Amino acid sequence: MKSQSQIKRLAKQIRFEPDAAVDQRVLTSAEGRLTKSTRNQAVIPPRCPSIWREIMKNTSARIAAALMIIFVLGMTAYLIDKAATPAWAIDQSIEAMKNYRCIYFSGVVSMSWEDSFQGLGIQKLSALPESQGEFQMWARADEELSRSSRVKMVLPGNVIISSGEQQAFLKLSDGTTYDIQGDLMRIDPWPTSELLSILKEDSDSWTEFRGRDAATGRERIFVEYSSFYENRFYKFEFDSESKLLVSLKQWEDSKSPEGPPIFDIRKIVFFEQLPDEIFGIDLPEASEIIPVAVPLYDPNYGMSAEGLTRQQACRKILTEFCRKASEQDFDGIRRLFPCSAGWSDEVLRRNFGGDQRPVELLEVGQIYESKIGPVVPCTIQLKKEKIVVDMIVMFREIDGKSSCVIYSNKGKARRVK
Repeated sequence: MKSQSQIKRLAKQIRFEPDAAVDQRVLTSAEGRLTKSTRNQAVIPPRCPSIWREIMKNTSARIAAALMIIFVLGMTAYLIDKAATPAWAIDQSIEAMKNYRCIYFSGVVSMSWEDSFQGLGIQKLSALPESQGEFQMWARADEELSRSSRVKMVLPGNVIISSGEQQAFLKLSDGTTYDIQGDLMRIDPWPTSELLSILKEDSDSWTEFRGRDAATGRERIFVEYSSFYENRFYKFEFDSESKLLVSLKQWEDSKSPEGPPIFDIRKIVFFEQLPDEIFGIDLPEASEIIPVAVPLYDPNYGMSAEGLTRQQACRKILTEFCRKASEQDFDGIRRLFPCSAGWSDEVLRRNFGGDQRPVELLEVGQIYESKIGPVVPCTIQLKKEKIVVDMIVMFREIDGKSSCVIYSNKGKARRVK
């Protein structure tokens, strides 16, 4: 065996001379293989079982909160060079993912489902999984590709949740079925170009790494992202060749990923479309379905819109909402935001207290319409920073009088730099 000094001398004697012809042959070969590989790619739908998780983020309403975004960093991957600059830009993934209207996810969730639904007014859920467990989910985007319009989720023990934009059904393993009003479960913003565009604007809080999947050898791009407004930490994984998002993890702490993630999504499959049957649910007779009242149409909730234009009414209720949040008037928040009527003071404090406490509504942008009601872009001064968030206001006619309530937010809050 040669000594260390001999090896060093040999290494110093090695010389490489550039050769344009060789470079061109290597480049042409690589481009040919890439073209062939891209041409042969196919999205393979998952094997569906025999039967078939934004909105505010909080422990008691995690179905609405934690399901805004769900995806994952695969455990079979390893980093090879943290300092490397990958031949990838988020704009490439935005372009690659912009037209997918349907997605399938599978992975592991770590949270208390019982606590989540108790916050919505469902008290007896002995058949619902306590916390950890594998799940599958199918989702379809709305017309604007901004958020989900249909979601179906299967939990351990054959517990099924099927949700639209204004109504959801929860079916337990024993057949007990609940009809829940409101925006129970959604992915918001839609995890393709909409989500990635928002993340791109907040680029000061993310870091990119380059690596390979140990199982397949495919090159991956890993992104770590902190959302200080939502107090969440994410790890995304993109395929370097297809540019598609392939997994994601989410923690409920923006500072560091400690402990198991709330969502560990290990598989993502994209579809241009899925049949309606995928989102169907076998419901019992209407008389056997248990309604869960959310006071969206209760005249004791909301604010009068009599004599006001829609823009005036939206500004009035959102200004009052910010004032109630600034004062930590939780009963006042519940009256203006009926979907939070079952939330405890602790849950509301986590949503609207601390650094997330709205101090003042600074500006109302150009209103645009949704199926539920006007969407109002609001610039809000928080305790430590400014954000822009799109709020949905629902208008009602009760006993011949016009009134409105805050329904939920639409999309992800954006920081004002």
